[in-house]
Amino acid sequence: MTPFKEVWLVDFEFSQPPGELPRVICMVARELFSGRLVRLWYSDFDSTPPFNALARDVLVVAYYASAECGCFLALGWPVPVRILDLFTEFRCLTNGWNLPSGASLLGALTHYGLPSIVAAEKSEMRDLAIRGGPFTDTERAALLDYCQSDVDALHQLLPRMLPAIDLPRALLRGRYMAAVARMEQCGVPIDTETLGELRAQWSYLKRQLIRRIDREYGVFVPSNFAKLNPASAQDGVIIQAAEEFGVDGQALKNAARQLVKAARATSADYRQALAAARMTSGLTVGRIRRWEDAGKDHSTYPHFDVLAREIAAEYPELGIGRGYQSDGNYDDADYPGVLWNILREADPKPPKLTDEDILREAAALVDGYEAAEQFEELSFSAAKFAEWLNRHDIPWPRTVSGSLALDDETFRQMARAHPEVAPLRELRHALGEMRLFTDLAVGADGRNRCLLSPFRARSSRNAPSNARFIFGPSCWLRGLIKPAEGRAVAYIDWSQQEFGIAAVLSEDSVMVEAYSSGDPYLAFAKQAGAVPPDATKQSHGKQREQYKVCSLAVQYGMGEESLAAALGTPPVRARQLLKAHRDTYPRFWAWAEAAINRALLLGELHTVFGWRIHLAGEANPRSLQNFPVQANGAEMLRLACCLATERGVAVCAPVHDAVMIEADIGEIDEVVTLTQEAMAEASRVVLSGFELRSDVNVVRYPDRYMDPRGERMWAEVSELLNLAKQEAFSVEEW
Repeated sequence: MTPFKEVWLVDFEFSQPPGELPRVICMVARELFSGRLVRLWYSDFDSTPPFNALARDVLVVAYYASAECGCFLALGWPVPVRILDLFTEFRCLTNGWNLPSGASLLGALTHYGLPSIVAAEKSEMRDLAIRGGPFTDTERAALLDYCQSDVDALHQLLPRMLPAIDLPRALLRGRYMAAVARMEQCGVPIDTETLGELRAQWSYLKRQLIRRIDREYGVFVPSNFAKLNPASAQDGVIIQAAEEFGVDGQALKNAARQLVKAARATSADYRQALAAARMTSGLTVGRIRRWEDAGKDHSTYPHFDVLAREIAAEYPELGIGRGYQSDGNYDDADYPGVLWNILREADPKPPKLTDEDILREAAALVDGYEAAEQFEELSFSAAKFAEWLNRHDIPWPRTVSGSLALDDETFRQMARAHPEVAPLRELRHALGEMRLFTDLAVGADGRNRCLLSPFRARSSRNAPSNARFIFGPSCWLRGLIKPAEGRAVAYIDWSQQEFGIAAVLSEDSVMVEAYSSGDPYLAFAKQAGAVPPDATKQSHGKQREQYKVCSLAVQYGMGEESLAAALGTPPVRARQLLKAHRDTYPRFWAWAEAAINRALLLGELHTVFGWRIHLAGEANPRSLQNFPVQANGAEMLRLACCLATERGVAVCAPVHDAVMIEADIGEIDEVVTLTQEAMAEASRVVLSGFELRSDVNVVRYPDRYMDPRGERMWAEVSELLNLAKQEAFSVEEW
C-alpha cells in the first residue's frame, strides 16, 4: 500500500429496479491509515465524494466495485482512478476451486476464516435496501450500520488477501470494473413499443410461427387438446356461449384457453408491481380500510405524497405516471390519490376461461374459422422429426440412450452443416423465449440494463443473465435494438479474434500468415492443399466452410466425433480435417499441448495479465487447451472497453468479442474510428504488438439493428405482428 497516500474502503446501499439506474441510499467509507470514518445518508450527499477520487495516489477498495462505481455515476461523482476490487481478486485467486460458500463477500470471509454478519441478517438488510424509502429513523440507522459492517469486513479481508494479490494487474481489473459501471449506466436502446406488442401477442405469434415454419417439416403435433365435456359446468358455459355467438364450441374453448394464458402472462408485470407497491408502502386493503374507518384519508398518511411519486417512478407498470420529472420538479398529477385508490381495492384476479369478456373476445377470434385446431396447442415431436431426417437423408447425433440429441447446441451445430435445419432451430429457440417478456431488464427510459457480471466465467468473461440481457435470447430478438431519433448504434467486432490470438500466442508463423490474409479459413484450405491458390470464397465456399468449422472446433477443443456431428459428415472426414490442421500448424499444436502439460505439472494456467485458472479434481484437457485463447480474448475485450469508455465513447454493451456503441448520427463515424483505435490498441498490448482487424455495422435511426442469423425469423414475426394488429383493429371497428 506504500504507493498510496490514502486507501479508502467503500460500500454503498442502493435500490435498483430492473433496467433502471441505481438510487443511492447511503454510503460508508473508512480510510485505512488514519481510521477516519465517513457515514453519509442520501440527504447528506454533496456534489463531490468525501475524498479525491481522481488522485492517482488515492486507492478505493471495494467488493464488486462496479456497483460502487455505478453509485458514483448516479451521484454525478467522478469515478475513482485507482480501484482494488477484492471480489475480482478473490475470483482470480480461487478460480477453478470448489468454494462451498461461493464468491460473495460472505463466501470470501468464510474462505479466510473471518467472522461475518449472519446471512439471514444480511438478506434482511438487502431486502430493506431494495424496497427503497422512505425509511424510519430505526431503518436508517440499521442500513448505515449494515453498510458499515461490509466496510469493516473489507478491513478484515484486505490484509489477508493482500500478500497474494498482484497489485499492478489487480488495478487493471479494478479499472475494468469502472468501465463496467459506465456500460451498465449506458445500456442498450430498445424499441419498447414493439417489445410491448410482442409481449401482448406472444401466444398468438407462437402458434402462427409454428404453423408457418412447420409447413416445411411437419414435426409439430397437437398437445393438451382438451375436448369439450357437456357434463362439466365450465364447458356447459362455453357450449352455451358458442351457441349464442354462432361459433364452434371446441374452437371457442381452445381460443379462450390461449387468451387466458396470454392475459395472465401480460398482467404478470402489473401484479408484481402492485405487490411491490404494497410492500413498499405497507398498505394492504385491510389497513387502508381501518385508516378510512378512523375518518382519515391518503392526505394524512405519513409521507405518502413523496412515496406515491417514488413508487410511480419505480413501477411504471402501475400506469399512474412517471413520478418525479427529470429536472426533479413536481407535476400536477394526483399521485397519492390515484395510488391510494388502486391499493384500497382488492388485487385483480387472473381471468377465467368462463369470463364473459374472455369468451366474447375468443368468439371474435374464431369467427370465420371452422376448425377447432386453429387454436390448439402444438408441441415438437421427436418421432416426426426422425421421420423428416430420414426423408432428407440427414445423419443426426444421438444421446447415450440412443434417442435423438435435441439440445440447442446440437441443433446449432447441425444447422451450420445443414442450413435447411436452421429455421427449425430458430423456431425451437424462439418458442422458449417467454421469459424474455417478464425478465428482460428495460428501464422507463427504454434502455436495457442489467448486471454484466464481469469475471464470473472461468475464462473471466462476462456472464450476464441470458434472460435479462438483450444479447442473451435468440438472435432474432436483437431486432428490438433501435436507436432513438437522431442517434445511431454501431456493432464493432474483431475479425476472427480467436484464430488471431491462437496464431500470435503460439508464434506459429504459418497461422499468422493465414490470419494476415484477411480470410484465415480460406487460407487454411489453401495451405493444406485442399483448394487451388487462386480459390475464392465464391468458387470454393463449401470447402472453406469445412475448414472454418474445423478451425473453430480446434479452438474449442472438439474431437473428431463432435466435429463430424458439426459438419454432418462421417468421422473419417473429420479425422482428415483435424490431421490437416495438425500438419499445417504444428507450432500451434505444440504450444497447445505445452499449455496442457504446464497446467498438469503446475496446477494452473494464466493469461498475459495474470488471470488464473486452478486445476481441481480431474483435469479436462480440452478445457485447458481452450483456456489461453478464450481468457486472453477476455483480457483484450476488457482493455478495449477501458480505453473506449475512458475516451468518452458511450459503450452500450460488451458482447464476447465485440462492443456496441452509440452516438449522435452526425458523430457516429468519428466515434466508430475512436472505438476501433481502442480495440486495435488493446490487441497490440495483449499480443505484443500484433494488431487484430475489426468489422463494423452501423445502424442509424429509423433503422433497427439486426443479426443476420435472425433476419428471417424477425421478418416472419413482424409480418404476423402486423396481421395481428390489423385483425384487432377490425374486431374493434366491428
